Amino acid sequence: MTCRIKVNIPPWQLANIPVAVHTHLHTLLFRYSDGLDAVIINITDVAIEQHKPPHVATFAPTVHVYAQAKLLLFQPNRGQILHGVVTKVGHDYCAIKTLGVFNATVSRKDVDTSKFSEENQLVPGTEVRFAVKDVNHEGGFFSLTGALNQENTGPVV
Repeated sequence: MTCRIKVNIPPWQLANIPVAVHTHLHTLLFRYSDGLDAVIINITDVAIEQHKPPHVATFAPTVHVYAQAKLLLFQPNRGQILHGVVTKVGHDYCAIKTLGVFNATVSRKDVDTSKFSEENQLVPGTEVRFAVKDVNHEGGFFSLTGALNQENTGPVV
């Protein structure tokens, strides 16, 4: 998705606005964005809008600059089936990592043990498909609650 982003640049970074914009955009990576309702996992094709002069903020010692950029988002929805790898199995839950980065937790009550066998045990390293039960975010942090007891979930064979 292409997005227009407002960047607040402090006075000490005004000597090199492109570097300041890229530095700010880098801080947005792998953080949950309430405005986008997603996690930004990549930013490309950054272009600083040149047709408007920078705007000095009224109540803060910063300058507003606008940039256009293409964003790659991770935006799972409830009920969506995701692929992941089990990283830990506790007595009442299992932890799954999806895309090698994002954490999901599945409660023991949301695991259909009949889907697992001697060859495909629920142990660390097992690849699974799980359903997104809930998307949790707070203060830029992000995690998923999942289920392994729905149709099309379980070990990847």
